[in-house]
Amino acid sequence: MVLNFSPEASNQPMTHNLISKHNLVVNILRAEIDEFGGKMVLELSGKADDIRRGIDYLKANNVGVRPIKEGVRRDEDACTHCGMCVSICPTKALVFDPKTGKVIFTEEKCVACGVCIDACPPRAMEILI
Repeated sequence: MVLNFSPEASNQPMTHNLISKHNLVVNILRAEIDEFGGKMVLELSGKADDIRRGIDYLKANNVGVRPIKEGVRRDEDACTHCGMCVSICPTKALVFDPKTGKVIFTEEKCVACGVCIDACPPRAMEILI
């Protein structure tokens, strides 16, 4: 899911509270947060009731919560297969095929962390939320 932090929420221990008070496992995939607010992409796992309470906690503390519905998409026409995304992909959803000289994108392995988006020089990667 994608969390949008208000300036007030950015200085609070939100992920710590999700773990300690709501018994959730938090996997932070991407975060850009400072005193002015920010955004975090994360995976939450745990019991359904705990996840629901954790999301309610975030919303009550001025954190916008949006599920990632689609993940990441690659524009095949824009991709130059430069490989900049391959070394930074944490799940190996992007790999270089030495036989074809092309970058292979396996959407099923993608967790939509978004690191490939920043690394892609032709901006062929896009997060769909």
